[in-house]
Amino acid sequence: MEYKLPGNIKIQKTFNPSFLFDKCLSAKEYNLDSKDKLNTLKDIANSLFSDYKFGNVDVYTAYKNRMESVANGLKNQGYVVRTFMLKSVSGLCIGMGRDSAIENGITLERNLGIPIIPSSSIKGVIRSYVTLYGTDEEKSKINIYFGSDDDDNPKSGEVDFLNAYMISGHGSYKVDIINNHFQDYYSEGKAPNDWFSPNPVYFLRISEGKVFEFTILGRDEKIVSEVQNLIEKAFKEVGVGGKTSVGYGRMIKV
Repeated sequence: MEYKLPGNIKIQKTFNPSFLFDKCLSAKEYNLDSKDKLNTLKDIANSLFSDYKFGNVDVYTAYKNRMESVANGLKNQGYVVRTFMLKSVSGLCIGMGRDSAIENGITLERNLGIPIIPSSSIKGVIRSYVTLYGTDEEKSKINIYFGSDDDDNPKSGEVDFLNAYMISGHGSYKVDIINNHFQDYYSEGKAPNDWFSPNPVYFLRISEGKVFEFTILGRDEKIVSEVQNLIEKAFKEVGVGGKTSVGYGRMIKV
């Protein structure tokens, strides 16, 4: 027996870039030839992340509304909730170490495919920044901010971090390049020489000028304010994600 779906619930187009990127790249895109890979990445950047709509619903608007609802619910429970924006001033390489059919991965919200900076990454950047560059007062508050797994005195941190998400997806990704001039030196142990041919490695990264919304929360307004200030300083001075040592990952307050 055959049952037909009503036309108004028929899916016209498969959306969710996260699923498509991880599971549904076509067979030709597994070719690691340099030119083919470049063209594949350009196609992904120009098509897969160009339309963030599911039917008539704008995914970003829907996600933003949901996050605002979550924040309001937490405020009603007595939490201090801080929401603020940071903008990328250099390319962001978030999730390059993830497994991917095209060698280098990216990090997307699993269900909706929105580019995100995971809360664990935000927390890691801030903890590293305080440890390396923080004032004596900031270092003394590490366990207050982030908690401690000390067997004798374990405690949770006083600040919770939510995923930061990009507030507009159009033109989110660009293709970038690393030009390795000494492949034989790195892979075969040969002495580096000027006559080695360059070996371009292409990868996707988030474009400059993209704005992310950050949300942190806690019970103590002073502590939450201090952590927000640390996030703004760390993301401006140190950066987040891969390749921060060569200038990637920097963000400034909007």
